[in-house]
Amino acid sequence: MSNLSTAESDTGEQVPASPIDLPSIPDVIYQQLRRDIGRGVYRPGPIRIRPLTERFRVSATPVREALRRLEAEGLVTLRKNQILVNALSEAELREIFAIRAELEAFALRRGAEQIRKDPKLLAELESQVATMDEYERDPEDWRAANESFHMKIYRAAGMPRLSSMIDSLWIAVEPYLRLYVSTAGSFRASQEQHRSILEHLRE
Repeated sequence: MSNLSTAESDTGEQVPASPIDLPSIPDVIYQQLRRDIGRGVYRPGPIRIRPLTERFRVSATPVREALRRLEAEGLVTLRKNQILVNALSEAELREIFAIRAELEAFALRRGAEQIRKDPKLLAELESQVATMDEYERDPEDWRAANESFHMKIYRAAGMPRLSSMIDSLWIAVEPYLRLYVSTAGSFRASQEQHRSILEHLRE
């Protein structure tokens, strides 16, 4: 007897159910390294592949596959016998923020249309900003809440590819953003910007 699960179609016919898509080992390594680089666990400079294989308890092959994906995003550079976590120059930072400004403004316009139709999501965003006021002395919690706030708006646009592009740019500059939000003046300015966004969403 087959253990393949089935589902009933609109016509009543039994058809095989779609399998659950589970992340592959390279996917898991890629996502973890991506977060770690963004959080400053791996700082700009060389890293060795052996400690990574020992950390994830895998061979070098899935680690290299994950690193190639990170290289495509500009986070690392792969050389023959070396892996480098990239540092961004001032010019590169300015370029990334300029691109982000265009993409995020577009996502905000598209997402706003859907958020206005969803009072529950708007209330959730308002509550999140109010909670963030308590994080002035905890930049790490504020940074995570800040990212969540913005990504909820961008994902409301219903354009997964756009959200993925914005997410990649956020990861690239995250270590530098941490320095920015560590000052009280930057924190308060950012919170005012969040309230301005909410005001426009209500309108």
